Amino acid sequence: MKLVPLFWKSWSFWLMILTAILGAAEVALPLFTSVLPPKTFAVASMLTGIAAAVARTIQQKSMHPDENPD
Repeated sequence: MKLVPLFWKSWSFWLMILTAILGAAEVALPLFTSVLPPKTFAVASMLTGIAAAVARTIQQKSMHPDENPD
């Protein structure tokens, strides 16, 4: 198994990292119920997860610096 070259330059990678952070924040949300409205992190996590899935289907120029687009 090989890693995708330059994976850290892809939008989808960073969107999935953000999704994981928001998911972890959602677990800690009961500690901050007086500060943030309910389901804030759940909605943000869902939106970044969808954005990451869409980003996986788009050819990202930063992943292929030596190729010319069609």
